[in-house]
Amino acid sequence: MRRAYQLATIGFLAASTLPASAVTFGTSLNINGTVGLIDMPSALTFPDGQTSWSFTGSDTMSGTVLSFQLLPNVEAVIRMQNLQDWNGPGDNQAERSLDLKFVLFEEQGWRPALALGFTDFGANGPLASEYLVATKSLGENFRVTAGLGWGRLGTYNPIGAPFGSRAPQTSNTPGIDHFFAGDMAFFGGFEWDTPVNGLTFKAEYSSDAYVGEQLAGFTVNSPFNFGLDYQISRNLNLGAYYMRGNAFGFRVTLTGNPNTPVTPPDFGTGPLPVRARTADSNMTTAWASNAPVRGQMANLLATSLGEIGISIIEARLRGDTIDLQIQNNRYVREPKAIGRLARALTVALPPSVENFRISLVNNGLATTTVVLRRSDIEAQVERPDAGPQSYATTQFVDAPNRIEDADFVREIDPRFSWSLTPQIDVNLFGGDAFTQADIILRGNASYRINRGLSFNLAVSQRLIGNIGEGAGPSTSPLPHVRSDAALYDSSGPVLTRLTADYLFKLNPSTYGRVSAGYLERYFAGVSAEVLWHPTAQNWGLGVELNYVRQRAFDSMFDLQDYETLSGFVSLYWDTGWNGFEAQVDVGRYLAGDWGATFSLSRRFTNGWELSGYITLTDVSFDDFGAGNFDKGIALTIPLDWTLPYESRSRTTIGLGGYGSDGGARANISNRLYPIIRDYNQQDLYDSWGAYWQ
Repeated sequence: MRRAYQLATIGFLAASTLPASAVTFGTSLNINGTVGLIDMPSALTFPDGQTSWSFTGSDTMSGTVLSFQLLPNVEAVIRMQNLQDWNGPGDNQAERSLDLKFVLFEEQGWRPALALGFTDFGANGPLASEYLVATKSLGENFRVTAGLGWGRLGTYNPIGAPFGSRAPQTSNTPGIDHFFAGDMAFFGGFEWDTPVNGLTFKAEYSSDAYVGEQLAGFTVNSPFNFGLDYQISRNLNLGAYYMRGNAFGFRVTLTGNPNTPVTPPDFGTGPLPVRARTADSNMTTAWASNAPVRGQMANLLATSLGEIGISIIEARLRGDTIDLQIQNNRYVREPKAIGRLARALTVALPPSVENFRISLVNNGLATTTVVLRRSDIEAQVERPDAGPQSYATTQFVDAPNRIEDADFVREIDPRFSWSLTPQIDVNLFGGDAFTQADIILRGNASYRINRGLSFNLAVSQRLIGNIGEGAGPSTSPLPHVRSDAALYDSSGPVLTRLTADYLFKLNPSTYGRVSAGYLERYFAGVSAEVLWHPTAQNWGLGVELNYVRQRAFDSMFDLQDYETLSGFVSLYWDTGWNGFEAQVDVGRYLAGDWGATFSLSRRFTNGWELSGYITLTDVSFDDFGAGNFDKGIALTIPLDWTLPYESRSRTTIGLGGYGSDGGARANISNRLYPIIRDYNQQDLYDSWGAYWQ
């Protein structure tokens, strides 16, 4: 899985120029991307939601690491490391791993912080280890760490194997039988905040004997490692280390936090004030019997709301009720658009209009109708508990796709749209190369026939890059649905998509989609989907069926002989806890294998999203492809994190399997759940705090 990440990179780099005046003695990463010392972990964590991107290197390995603070007490690390000369000179292995650390309790008084951690979780490869570690502060500028390690962290001066012997290493085959088994060893160290602002000195006693590296001729002269950590700015950190008594290492880390924008916000124009009606307000409804007056009023309303980033799609005005279909074009959080619209309606509409029925539209699909009463808005605006009160008095119902007898219907605008943008595709966690990247010029065009039907085109041209280079012909025993990626011609323009897409509603709570044409770079065909997801439910059920045929290697119009039928039944669940959502897809993949994909994501109220997935099928681990099973993560960053104004644009960094035939799905645009999920009642509740902003 590869995604464009240029905007996120710009944001990270811009953040790294912020001044270091506010730097204090805090936590930092070790060379493996875990909050810790030098090579050893500690029991500390970063603030909730913090995300770090590190580049590390030493004489034994180099790598790229993404670190996430999933919860205040859960740290996750995804890394790819090149193990150099592992089994002899020239034998470099690309090792992918998922590390997890759980803080059991934080430091308090005399009690240290205590954490339980897993390196290369679920696998028993060369990096796999488990540990229990404690960290305690001694004053304001000194802290110590001590722990017990198993697996790789139990190899130097082990003190015994209290929980039995450890199974031999077995590459990436998942399992937990080896947890805390085998030799156990002590590790520890300290951190000192030096008088130099932002500079921390670290020293540690390592429990890693570098067994695999010693087999290749490396030596361990000492278990003691020493290092310096320098916090240049809020978002840029450097580490330099002297390790094993004979080697040097380094780390460069770029950090961002969803709760801390890169640039100060531009508060811009505030919402209109609520215009409260008085006891002597003219409540007549005579105006409503005049159709031209209603139409003129709806047109004026559409013009004025367009100036605050809200488009009216359809409108119907009656004596005491207005029905609106609107599309939010500006605000990251939907309740903010709803709140600003509601206040604007109190100003613009005749006093007799009491009920506001606002249907939220995305990609032509009406999702949820939010029902507000004008009298509630007038009563709540001055209350200190206006936020929860406004939610309590709001109704949420499934929206019909159209408004009958509408006084205003917006023409499709624009009917034709296009864009031409640069893009950087990065492959960090797939293939054998340390880093692969392409710089691409991508053109997109769309022609909308009506609200539901559109024709879409995407063409790309690689300007420079190395993704797929050096890869020989695939030897996969499965149909080569992804592993022949290197054979697809990237020298000239590539037709990545040419489709007709029809989105519709079967009933107020059921959505449909049909797509036909060149669906993605590797496959053409027909895709159909149905999604049932009532707005009041925190779960939904979807069915997708795809009949596809493999495209020719020139990625233009010709097709190859391979064709297949794939499809899935999908369950979506918004847990309602800390922004976590879960998804399970069960069905048949492109190579004919059957299995399931399990996904978990966390969405922050400001638009950031971190997600991860794992796919297991009936294909053997030996035949599956790179990584033995498919896994990956994605980080979605709203563009307004790097800008002083609100924008609904966002970019995604995706890191995952590359070139695996097992567990491969068709890359279908306009899947239904991503279109409607922001408008479900649970999602609106999660961000309702923006209603009065």
